[in-house]
Amino acid sequence: MTADPSDVPSVGPADATVPTSAGAGRAWKARTAALAAVLVAVIGGTLTWRNRGATAAHAEPLPDIPHVRGDRIEFSPAFAARIGLRYEPVRVEELVPVIAAVGTAELNAEHVAAVGARLRGLVSRVNKFEGDSVDVGTVLAKIESPDLGEAQAAASLFDAQRQAARVNADREVKLAERQLTTAKEVETATVEARRAGLMLQAAKQKVAALGSSVVASGTSSFGTLEMRSPIRGTVVERNIAPGQFVQSDLVAFQIANLDHLWVELDVFERSLGQVRIGDQAELKPLAGGSNVLAGRVAKIAARIDPETHSAKVRIEVENREHLWRVGQAVKATIHSSGGAVDSRSTVRTEAITFVDGKPTVFVMAGPNAVRVVNVRLGAHDDHSTEVLDGIAATDRVVTDGAFALKSELFR
Repeated sequence: MTADPSDVPSVGPADATVPTSAGAGRAWKARTAALAAVLVAVIGGTLTWRNRGATAAHAEPLPDIPHVRGDRIEFSPAFAARIGLRYEPVRVEELVPVIAAVGTAELNAEHVAAVGARLRGLVSRVNKFEGDSVDVGTVLAKIESPDLGEAQAAASLFDAQRQAARVNADREVKLAERQLTTAKEVETATVEARRAGLMLQAAKQKVAALGSSVVASGTSSFGTLEMRSPIRGTVVERNIAPGQFVQSDLVAFQIANLDHLWVELDVFERSLGQVRIGDQAELKPLAGGSNVLAGRVAKIAARIDPETHSAKVRIEVENREHLWRVGQAVKATIHSSGGAVDSRSTVRTEAITFVDGKPTVFVMAGPNAVRVVNVRLGAHDDHSTEVLDGIAATDRVVTDGAFALKSELFR
């Protein structure tokens, strides 16, 4: 009996994975094996990468970082060596305090001269200007003045009258000796000669007050005021120019000897009691530089500024090489002779740092540990600072490496 083709089951898409022959089965097995190999390779590579990363992490050394526990910082010997950690014991010693202050270089008023016009007139010439050096008697400028001309003319007239009166008095005396005149005539002539002499003296004083001297009329200097420097120094201010008409109250020039300066310092009230007249001071430019000058305290102001709670302290400075300029900002260190401190606990100033604005030292707390200690400070000199409270005389404090330890507190 022959089978009907309609009775044979058909193969559709849902049965496509089922092998219908030996060749198809072998292809399916090959694809499956290739897929498995790929999965094994991926998984193996991932595991290898993880193992390598773990091995590398295990091979790197852990960072040498100190540990902060409360008020203690613990660290390794290697860390201490790396930052150059050094300790010094607290010292008990006497010290002479130093006071730090800032101020400004000023002209020394004892070596300054103001040259005034003294009279009305026209400026005909200016010989010296700002920055020029002058000696005593150097002509600074010339002023043509009718007032001076009148005063000089009057002095010349009185001089002539005095001479005539003296001649007349001498003649009357000789006539009296020959009894050719009366005693009254002699007395009158003598009085007239004395009056003429007094008038001449007054006229000369007026000319001198105008800054000149009596000269003969018709000469080039008649009626001309030559303004001269009264001191040796430098012209620091000029207020006249050629062609300017000036009045008698004008300060035409200011001359200063810059070999001598004042430095006006602002010293805070808490330190003022330690400063004494004659204390030595070292001064440096606030902007930096190697120009260091020595000075001495010359004056301490009697009044304290209620707003700044500071007072002016004047330092006299010799500036013979003219390294400093007037108006220059200055920082000063005053070595106090009136504030000597008895034997007290001190540390090197380098041992003190500031944490959150508070003075702090690091005190040795074992071979590889320090304590963070807030302290109260007192006086200080160039090298040491008095510690009023916070440490004991038997403590050892960090002197070198304090900055590195401070950094660990803010890690």
